[in-house]
Amino acid sequence: MSVDLAWHPWTADVTEALASHVRGLLGSGDVETGRLCPRCGSAEHGRPWVRHRSRSVPVSLSRCRPHLLTAVGTAGPVGVDVESVAAVGRGWDPALVLAPGERADTPEDRGMLWARKEAVLKAYAVGLADPMCRLVLADFPGELDDVPAPPGYVAAVAELREGREGRSGTATRRTAR
Repeated sequence: MSVDLAWHPWTADVTEALASHVRGLLGSGDVETGRLCPRCGSAEHGRPWVRHRSRSVPVSLSRCRPHLLTAVGTAGPVGVDVESVAAVGRGWDPALVLAPGERADTPEDRGMLWARKEAVLKAYAVGLADPMCRLVLADFPGELDDVPAPPGYVAAVAELREGREGRSGTATRRTAR
């Protein structure tokens, strides 16, 4: 996987966190950032974007108090998610998350499944606009990794293979804990 991750304080400005992460990885130079909703075209919300030296750079971010996690890719689109295990447990509804045949028996399993699915949906540039229960992780045409997270939190990163915007293939899942 060719994705670099950085943890930031929750209070960090998202624009500056992404710009700083990109500059630290790719070197100094002009960095433009913004958001774009693929559904309505709004710049007020939606997927973050970054251009470094006028070149588009795949990025993603996730906030879960008190954490902000940014991801910078060098290949295809990326998605990242961090979740509180307790918060996912409080709001858990298997009908909203589980695809047919999936299980998540423990609170950490539920949090991790949620983080993996949200990371994949972000890589697809749809976020939670697409129902998690329709997403089968084994069909993801890219790589999906668990990310070491602070105690009580789980995180995952997904990277689509370059040129693979569809939803077929096999995911590679490695545990990074």
